[in-house]
Amino acid sequence: MACDAPPMDPSLGKVRGIVPPLFLYVLQGPDKGRQFDLDTVDAVLLGRASEQVPLSDLTVSRRHARLEWNAPFWLLADEGGANGVFINGVKITKSSKLKVGDQIRLGSTLLVFGAPSQNVSLSESEAVDSPGGGEPGDSAIISTIPSSDDSVVLAAPEPSQVAMAHFRVLLQISAAISSVFDQVQLLNKVMDLVFEQLRADRGFIGLIDSASGQVTPVVVRYRNEEQVGKIAVSQTIIRHVLAKNEGVLSSNAMTDQRFLRGKSVHNLTIRSAICVPIKGREKNLGVIHLDSSVANYSYTPDQLRLLTAIGLQTGLAIEIARLYQESVRQERLAATGQTVASLSHSIKNILQGMRGAADVVELGLKQQDMDHIRTGWSILHRNLDKVQALTMNMLAYSKPRTPNYELTNLPYVLHECLDLVAAQAEDRKITLLTEINKDQPPVPADADGLHQAVLNLITNAMDAVEPERGVVTITSDFDALNQQAVIEVQDNGTGIAPDALERIFQPFYSTKGQKGTGLGLAVTKKIIDEHHGTIQATSTLGGGTTFRITLPMAVGHHGDSEKTLGPAV
Repeated sequence: MACDAPPMDPSLGKVRGIVPPLFLYVLQGPDKGRQFDLDTVDAVLLGRASEQVPLSDLTVSRRHARLEWNAPFWLLADEGGANGVFINGVKITKSSKLKVGDQIRLGSTLLVFGAPSQNVSLSESEAVDSPGGGEPGDSAIISTIPSSDDSVVLAAPEPSQVAMAHFRVLLQISAAISSVFDQVQLLNKVMDLVFEQLRADRGFIGLIDSASGQVTPVVVRYRNEEQVGKIAVSQTIIRHVLAKNEGVLSSNAMTDQRFLRGKSVHNLTIRSAICVPIKGREKNLGVIHLDSSVANYSYTPDQLRLLTAIGLQTGLAIEIARLYQESVRQERLAATGQTVASLSHSIKNILQGMRGAADVVELGLKQQDMDHIRTGWSILHRNLDKVQALTMNMLAYSKPRTPNYELTNLPYVLHECLDLVAAQAEDRKITLLTEINKDQPPVPADADGLHQAVLNLITNAMDAVEPERGVVTITSDFDALNQQAVIEVQDNGTGIAPDALERIFQPFYSTKGQKGTGLGLAVTKKIIDEHHGTIQATSTLGGGTTFRITLPMAVGHHGDSEKTLGPAV
C-alpha cells in the first residue's frame, strides 16, 4: 500500500482548521473533467451518495472512501467500497497519507489530488516541459530506495509546479490512447507522445513475454535518423524496475551505486537513463525506457514522475485493448462455431438426399427399371444443384471483393437466371411471369455477382410458393428520375411475420427450416452493398413477399441498404 509522503509546503497550512487549497480532479470515468474543492476540516465522503464528491460511476459504491484532514496531511481511507481503493495503483488497507499529484482510483474513476491552477503561472510549453504528478508505488518507495547524489528514484515534485503540468499532459495522453485498441498502434501512439514531451536520443517500449518472462521490445524509436540501428538496453536497470516496481531516473548511471554491480550498465556506458514500469491492475506488463547522452540532455525528477504516470495509463490502456481483442476473438470463435454447425447441418441434409437418390438408382439398376433410375437421378441432380449453390454462396459471403464493373445488359442477366430455374419451375408447376423492359440502358455492374444475387431471390421465391398454384413475377425497369435500375422479385407465398423482418439478412437465419442454409439472402445483400445499391423487402402474411433491388447508374453513388426490411422466405 502507499506509504507516508513528505509533509506539504508550510505555506499550505499545518494546523487543524487551516486547510490548504487543494482539490480532486477527475482524469478518467463518467465524471471526467470535474473538479471537487477540498475546503473543509470535516471528513469528506467519496462515492455516489456523497455531497462533497458525488461520483456517477456505477462501479463506485455509495460510500466508497473517506478523506480526512489531519494537519498537515489529507488521509484517505477505504470505507468498504466495491473494487477497493487504490493510490497510484497500489491498493490501500488502512488510512494513507496523500500528497499533491497522487492518483486515486475508485472503480473505473481515476482522480488526481492537486493544487489549484490559479496558484500556478505556467505557459503551455512550461507545463509540457516540466510536468509532474503521481505514479504507482511512488509513495511506497520514497523512503526505501537508496540513491546517490547522481541518481534520484521517484523524487517528490514541487507542489507549486505539479498541478497544471501534470493535468495538461496526462489529459492529452489519456485522450490520445483511450480509443486505440490495437496493441502495437497503442504503443506507437504512446511513444509518439513520450517523444513529444520528453527529450531522448532513443527509447523503447517492451512487454513481458508470457512464455519466457523476458521483456520483448515492441516499439523502438530514435530521435535522429543517423542513430537508427540496433538499440542496446541495460538489463540491470530493467530488472530493477520490474523487481522493485518503481521508476528509475539516473542522472549518471555509471556512478549510481544501485547499478555498479550490473555489467550491462558499464558496458553500454549509459550516462542518463529513465525507465518506468508499465503497470496493469495486478502485475507489471513491461517497461518504457528512454536514454540520452548527458552531453545532450539530463532528465529531471518531474519528468520521471510524468513518465511513470504515463506508464500507469499505458498499462490500463493495454489491459483494455487486450480485453477488447479477447472479446473480438471470442465473438469470432462463437461465429465460427455457428457457421460450422449451420453448414454441417445443411451438408448433412444434402448428403442424405444424395444417399437416398443413389439407393433409388441402385434399385432401378438391379431391377432394370428405368422409372426408378430417372427418379433417383432427378433427386441426385437437385441435390447437386444445392451443393453448388451452397458452395457459391459460401465463397461469395466469406471473401471481400470489389465488383468488376462493366456496362451490363440487365434483361440478359435476368433471362439467364430464368433459364436456369425453368426446368425446376416446370417440374413443380410454378408459373414464372416477367415484366422486363428490354430497352432499359445498360447498368454498371459485376454481371457474375448480380447474376448470383438475382438467382438467390428467384429460387427463394420458388421455395416460398406451393406447387401447382405458385406464381413468381420478375420485373425490371429504369427509374429515370432517380437514375437507377430497379429489379423486383415477387411471389404469392404465405409471407412472413413482421417480427422476423429485421433478421432476414443475417447469416444462417432462415424460415425454411431444414431446407434452407440461411446464406442466400445474406449473400444477396452483400453483393448489392458492394454495388452501392439497396435491397428492400415487404411481406404480408398470406399475401406473399416482394424484394426490390435498386442499382445506381453512377458507380460512386452510395445507397443505404441498412434500411432493408423484409422476410427470409
